[in-house]
Amino acid sequence: MSLQISKLSHALGAEICGVDLSQPLDDATIAAIRKAWVEHLVLCFPGQRLSPEQQIAFCSRFGPLDDHRNRPLWNRPDHPEVNIVSNKPQTIGGKKLMTLVADKWHTDMSFSNRSATASWLHALQLPEIGGDTMFANMYRAYQGLSPKMRVLAEQLQGVHDVGGAPDFHRYTPEVQAERKRNYPPVVHPVVRVHPESGRKGLFVGGFLKHFVGFTERESRPLIDFYNEFSTAPEFTYRHRWKAQDLLMWDNRCTMHFAVQDYDPTQLRVLQRCTLFAPVSGQYHDPNETDGIRKTAWSRTTAKQPATEASAPIAAAAM
Repeated sequence: MSLQISKLSHALGAEICGVDLSQPLDDATIAAIRKAWVEHLVLCFPGQRLSPEQQIAFCSRFGPLDDHRNRPLWNRPDHPEVNIVSNKPQTIGGKKLMTLVADKWHTDMSFSNRSATASWLHALQLPEIGGDTMFANMYRAYQGLSPKMRVLAEQLQGVHDVGGAPDFHRYTPEVQAERKRNYPPVVHPVVRVHPESGRKGLFVGGFLKHFVGFTERESRPLIDFYNEFSTAPEFTYRHRWKAQDLLMWDNRCTMHFAVQDYDPTQLRVLQRCTLFAPVSGQYHDPNETDGIRKTAWSRTTAKQPATEASAPIAAAAM
């Protein structure tokens, strides 16, 4: 199968044509897509008509998918690997799903010790105008810093907290408490090395609450700087959705957010899958000098974190 790959912007992003993702793909095609994904960070496959089963079949070629068992508020009841991202509550198979509006720059699951690697979104229903998604290249953001600011960033460890979710305030107190039990704060380095490209990138975003060894007040100006600097126009790509687009992006070196520039009375519904990620962070303990919890998670005081409880439900093909 011959893939046609065209860049979408200077900073990041590429469109791939010449492939039907609803059909089984050979290993060589999957390898070529993965190579393009690592190179371009965000891929768009236009005009893909995919059922939930077909989306799962394609996405699981890149590894086991997260079954979101501790995040059931948005899962399809028949396919827990699939989240419904919608600006209005949806009912599927008798289950009412909550809205999910990610209107803050973030990396998927950075509040987890298994921060997401690959994410996929399939556009099912879109507003007439607007509803775009923006992406930022965190390699370019890191390289754009002055040498001394890069050195400072490499010395910092960030504490990410689920309470920083863009839509956290919209949850009921019960749901907020449940989310905090399932996702205790975690520590990630502010500069990470991509395991496939070997390149360094900033790892910040809306879930970053403070730095280890710093108070929230002390951390906030620097967090704001890193987030604002990383999302400068020269580091970003704005995707204008078309029906049946499938987007695939690399959370290890990007941030994104959903632009709320559309009529809220119109539906915006997308279907998401996420790769089950390896451990990349450690649980936070403010009483430890390095901020890292030294003991195992206690199942007697709280639920096991979702990142430990979630199990792969599809075998890795690569």
